[in-house]
Amino acid sequence: MALNSALMNERRTFLQALLATALTSGVTSEAAGLPHAADASQAGGSRPLQRQPLSAPFTGMDAAFAEVHVQPGVQGRAHQHSGFVLGYVIEGEYLFAINDESPRVVHAGEMFYEPPGATHSTSASANGQPVKLLAIVIGPQGAPIVTTSER
Repeated sequence: MALNSALMNERRTFLQALLATALTSGVTSEAAGLPHAADASQAGGSRPLQRQPLSAPFTGMDAAFAEVHVQPGVQGRAHQHSGFVLGYVIEGEYLFAINDESPRVVHAGEMFYEPPGATHSTSASANGQPVKLLAIVIGPQGAPIVTTSER
């Protein structure tokens, strides 16, 4: 149990450092080529934070950071991304699945991963409460973050 707690603290520290980098680098979502979005916390949806080019050995790739709000009773549309996704649940309990697998609950303080080419098939609140998460898409520089949307 102590090892699991230590790993969780390391993940949390890593993601907090990534978020701090995104928020303090001075690159706005508009300057990073991300569309402007309404306040995600009120309407649900995502709020692009930043798009950061990566250096070697990841030259030609970037990290796109977005704050995502999932409102109770709203099921997200199935979609794919231009690269892999690292997600961190900040608040709430997130119902998550890829490729039509059985959904699982990701609690606040936990992470999820979507491999390249996966279809994010389930995205919802697991307990009827709002969910806030940080999504980081690592993919080809300048590529659209969402490449397909289904259903």
